[in-house]
Amino acid sequence: MATLHDMSDKQTVWIRHAEDDIRLQATFTYWKYLTPDDKTTISKQRLFTLNRLIDEPVGETFKRLKVNVAKHFYCQTKGGPRSRKTVEEINTDAANHVTVRLFDNTGLEINSSIPNSNAWVQGGKLEINEHHYYIEINPPAVKELEMPVNMLSGYFVRPKLSLEFADLNDCVFSWYRINGSSSEGILVGEEEVYTPTISDVGCQLKLVVLPKLKHRCGQSVEAVSKAYVTEGPKRDYLSERKQHISGWTSSQGFRVVTYNVLADVYTESEVSRTKLFSHCPASFIDYGYRKLLIAQELLEYKADIICLQELDKKHYDNYYQPVLSRYGYESSILLKKHQKVPPNVVAEDEESDCSGNKDTESENSDEQFVTVKEGSAIFFNKAKFREIGRHNLSIAESIDSDVLFADIMKQARTSNSITEKLLYHSGSSLQVTVLESVDDPTHRLCLCTIHLYFHPMAEAVRLIQTAVSLRHIQRIKGLYESQNHKVSTVFCGDFNSSPDRQTVQLILNRFIDQSDKVFSQDDVYKMFGLELRHTLQFSSASGFPQFTNYVPAFKECIDYIFYETEHICVEFVVPMPSEAQLGGGLPNENFPSDHIPLICDFSWK
Repeated sequence: MATLHDMSDKQTVWIRHAEDDIRLQATFTYWKYLTPDDKTTISKQRLFTLNRLIDEPVGETFKRLKVNVAKHFYCQTKGGPRSRKTVEEINTDAANHVTVRLFDNTGLEINSSIPNSNAWVQGGKLEINEHHYYIEINPPAVKELEMPVNMLSGYFVRPKLSLEFADLNDCVFSWYRINGSSSEGILVGEEEVYTPTISDVGCQLKLVVLPKLKHRCGQSVEAVSKAYVTEGPKRDYLSERKQHISGWTSSQGFRVVTYNVLADVYTESEVSRTKLFSHCPASFIDYGYRKLLIAQELLEYKADIICLQELDKKHYDNYYQPVLSRYGYESSILLKKHQKVPPNVVAEDEESDCSGNKDTESENSDEQFVTVKEGSAIFFNKAKFREIGRHNLSIAESIDSDVLFADIMKQARTSNSITEKLLYHSGSSLQVTVLESVDDPTHRLCLCTIHLYFHPMAEAVRLIQTAVSLRHIQRIKGLYESQNHKVSTVFCGDFNSSPDRQTVQLILNRFIDQSDKVFSQDDVYKMFGLELRHTLQFSSASGFPQFTNYVPAFKECIDYIFYETEHICVEFVVPMPSEAQLGGGLPNENFPSDHIPLICDFSWK
């Protein structure tokens, strides 16, 4: 719970009026001294907030203000509490005990008939009895401040924070360790993000935020955690992987990480709890715990490029984007999107995958499409790259409308099952960001990430999604090459396809024949053959590890970092953890996802 601090020594009435809002809020503190002659000892004080219409005469607002002050400070009776007084008596007390005057910034008194929208002037002054207040219009403010439930030593802590009329970079943050009954605490940090130490274990944390916009300050707000800091996991495998990372890459290269972080929306379903991840205790699959491990691990790798799949939009907005931005990363997120399921199409079987949970979806204002609450995100180091273009592709939307894919969709329509999966059940979207090297603008990178359809029998669906993606990548690469730019492509993500399957073979071998068994091996996904080709010369930077996805019922290599070999080469691949280090299955106490991140260093040729 967040609490407003007392006003500063310079007394202020804070006026909030958001654009297009028909009401304004006036907030101020009123107090009484112990005796009229003692101006140093306060006997009572109270924070007031008035919520008034902007077209109301300011004199009417004064009447309400007088009544509120009188009720709390001047309406005590000898016979009992103030509630025994009638409304008329309270109004009389207000008139007798409370005087209110408002002045503009030149010292002229404001006429009481003027509407609120014009009466309150920045730099003006309000007088309530002997108290004088300066007026601040739309001051920097903290709208929401909430401490996290999970706090681990050695892992980043960031509150849920929402600001208004403030700049995050200007705000002042003060973290305190609270041990015992004292609420004051010991100052331990002065950044938006704090990493608890072993000394914080067993203690609560308090955060005080002073909102600011350049030289303007608002009311500071504090929040105290309900939870206590606990000791974070040691994660020996992470220490071993870090031994292979000496620091940031040089200007001649860059490091790429791809990681399916297991969306929160997919761990909440009944299928997930009882089948897919029944081996994992609830405390470790809780996203409040997992996100701390994920963010810390990502920053430990000192990657220039981070591609994430299954990232919840709410966690991107409230945690990953603000945390990683403090460490020099710029980012964007692309949510999955598919066409709305028509009445004559059977909905996805919930038992087949946790993504059947309908809470994962939200309809667009455009009724034809549905947006999934998770997707992919690209983060890049601003010291190494600058973004020069985004060319994202919603496969379910474009395959049915873009002439570039007309021949593919024509053949896909020979199978109702494939058509339904492509259009209505799989929201797979290709995120494409074109980057330019800060050190050498002649080096350009077409960075692509995707998460393909999951169903184990739907290799034909994944193959078509890949073919569409490759054509789009060729188109974007050609666009920049036509402007005489040298472009390299990195295509990474969760392809849900093992190395021997057709999806991977198309990427590496650039060809799938129309007679391939993928088009006929399963009656459900059977379709007329389709010859697929592309011209991109890809290799797998990370090779083919024994597994990148590791749950008790499924252990396989399905994540990859593919790259074009013409202009870049692989310098180093960070080794994967051993099977012994993974335990009985992922996620668990040390591994926050069911996938393992791939890490590769590249250099420019």
